[in-house]
Amino acid sequence: MKNISNSLAFRLLCTLLFVSALVFVSLTLFIIRAEKEHITGEAVRTNKLLLRSMRQSMLLNRQQDVSHTVDTLGSGPGFYGLRIYDKDGKIVFSAKRREIGRKANKKAKECIVCHSGTRPREDIPEAERTRIFVSPDGYRILGAFEPIHNEAACSAPGCHPPPSRQKILGMLDSQFNVGTSNNIFNSLNLMILYSLGAILLIELFAGLFIIRNVHMRLVKLVEGPREVKKGNLDFRIAVEGNDEIADVARSFNSMVASLERAEAENRELSRRVVHSEKMASMGKLAASVAHEINNPLSGVLAYARLISRKMSEGPMTEAESKEALKQFDACIGEIKRCGNIVRKLLRFSRNSESVVEKVDIHNIIEKSLLITSHHFQIHSIRTIIELEAKDPAFFGDPNQIEQVLVALFMNAVEAMPPGGALTVATSDAEERNALRVRVADNGRGIPPEIRANIFEPFFTTKEGEHSAGLGLSVVYGIMLKHHGQIEVESEPGRGTAFILTFPREITPNDESRPLSGGAILPDP
Repeated sequence: MKNISNSLAFRLLCTLLFVSALVFVSLTLFIIRAEKEHITGEAVRTNKLLLRSMRQSMLLNRQQDVSHTVDTLGSGPGFYGLRIYDKDGKIVFSAKRREIGRKANKKAKECIVCHSGTRPREDIPEAERTRIFVSPDGYRILGAFEPIHNEAACSAPGCHPPPSRQKILGMLDSQFNVGTSNNIFNSLNLMILYSLGAILLIELFAGLFIIRNVHMRLVKLVEGPREVKKGNLDFRIAVEGNDEIADVARSFNSMVASLERAEAENRELSRRVVHSEKMASMGKLAASVAHEINNPLSGVLAYARLISRKMSEGPMTEAESKEALKQFDACIGEIKRCGNIVRKLLRFSRNSESVVEKVDIHNIIEKSLLITSHHFQIHSIRTIIELEAKDPAFFGDPNQIEQVLVALFMNAVEAMPPGGALTVATSDAEERNALRVRVADNGRGIPPEIRANIFEPFFTTKEGEHSAGLGLSVVYGIMLKHHGQIEVESEPGRGTAFILTFPREITPNDESRPLSGGAILPDP
């Protein structure tokens, strides 16, 4: 089974998970940051309002009113503490009266913002006027401070020096309780939990959608080419819908249907091609066989007439009877010769189902030469037989192999002038555990420009002759069925050689079995 990590649905789901997580984390961080900025901004604004509410009492130096305001507001809901420091860092007003008179530690974390240098900072941005810390009793505290600026109205004699000499008179420090530090439902954790929940929910529904509408349909879509590769042209992809996947499935089904029709047409054409070539070959062989049979029949007829005449002249002597018996034996021999020729011809032309059996290539070569021997005699073609294969046996269809050899023999004869030579040789191809047959002539050869086309159906160079151009295409098809290989060596004016290679490893089952398609042959 294919690794799930390589599937499109898995990668799509991972991409969606990554993108959604990135979006939600970014959105959560943005919301938390915005919420924090809002809370701290509100704390700074609250401090400003507190100072504004106490401004008049401070200008009039009504310390009791200021103390009352600090006590009232600092003990109210939401406040953890409210205090006012003077310019020396001493607490002069506080909602917690025990703190009054204490002096702040300028090196403390909450004070370092203003006292990080040798002199206190006078202009502090609002963004730096807040801090969050945890109180000793476990509460999360938002602290905000607001400088109390020295105004011209405050610089009365005996009160404060002028603003040119002192800009800051003190500091208002407000502390707000924003929740316990161990509460998991604070704003940050809550937002993270909501984000994780949203991501998981989206991924769940997205995963179900992808599995149902993408992955399962793509699996069906991929199954189609696999079945076609196995040769199953009856397979159809059952995918519903009107989207792109359904369009691809319908296109595939239409393509396979067209391929199935084309395959049927090709099978019919191939059957007709083979039949036509056999008929063409039979026409050529018939003329040769007729001439071959005519010679023994002429002898039989001559002997029969001679015997008939002697018998009509009266009783024969013992010597004449012996001579007649010899003539009868000669007639029988000639008749057997005719029967053998006819039997070979019928076997060659028989259109039976192809079956694999163990055959001897040397015997098939001998039979094929016998069928075409008269053709050689007519054209004064001599044959050179070099049967050097140590193991001439392999598995194949003897009739089809005989058809291949006869077709190559007759092509060789037609390619040579009278007096040519046909060489038939066998050898062992040990490196491939195969048997090799070489059929060579010394005829006119094949021009290089047409060598790649000689195995195409209906291709022929025999103008004016009765040729359908099917012989070599049928040879090619038979070699293909035998998982074999056919190669061509040719040089114009010096002849052509066809090299047939039959593998020995194709073994039959317990009984003979039909041949099937094999490896594609290389271009000639």
